[in-house]
Amino acid sequence: MEKLLKYSILRYSPSTVSGEWINLGILFSEESLGLNVFNFSRNFARIKKFDDEIEKDVLFDFLQGIKNDVQTREDFNIDTFTKFYINNYAFSETCTVIYHELEKTMEDLNKLYFRFDYAKEQRSDKRADQKLLSQMIVSVGKKVLQNKKIEGYYDEKIVYDLVTDDFYIKIFDFDGKDLKKCINSAKAWAWNCNHERNKNILIVYRYSQKELIEDEFRIIKNIFEETPCHFCNVEESIQLLQTVS
Repeated sequence: MEKLLKYSILRYSPSTVSGEWINLGILFSEESLGLNVFNFSRNFARIKKFDDEIEKDVLFDFLQGIKNDVQTREDFNIDTFTKFYINNYAFSETCTVIYHELEKTMEDLNKLYFRFDYAKEQRSDKRADQKLLSQMIVSVGKKVLQNKKIEGYYDEKIVYDLVTDDFYIKIFDFDGKDLKKCINSAKAWAWNCNHERNKNILIVYRYSQKELIEDEFRIIKNIFEETPCHFCNVEESIQLLQTVS
């Protein structure tokens, strides 16, 4: 029997107009076990850097209040609980993932969404993201292949990190990279995107720098946005892969 874990991300945005947000917490629900847990980021320095008007004590009390509410509420339902929230705080759409080891899956998701709460050597890498995305795809009843070679425009072999019925998927991790050296790679993949005739290409990227976006990342973003591909961060990709028909 497949075991399913639901989760939703609590986000904060100082302005709904700007579209900028930061993850504050993650809510887990495993209905068959009656398990409901809300974990929140303890990296208040990063949150403060994102919005220097946030008061640490007020935010902590707010997040701890959610944690207490989740633990004590009877007949808890994650879909109902996350549907409405207040002011500049909102939960994401609920996602579902198949798991084999509950605690490990919860920890992997924590590392995915709260990368900088962990020491550098403990953070998830591209391989971990690839594995988790595979689990997300399988969780909605779709097939996925990893590291699949696909014939390109000139009959050359192009290796995609993941292949589904809907997408060829390439994953980029831009964190800690010299983005100047990534621009040529982006150009090459943009060419593939423009010449792929059989299936949509999804470019999944990790770029955690929200405080000061580098010019080189803007260039990479512009390169891909001039192609027919979907250019999404890891979180957006999960939502897309779990909702596309």
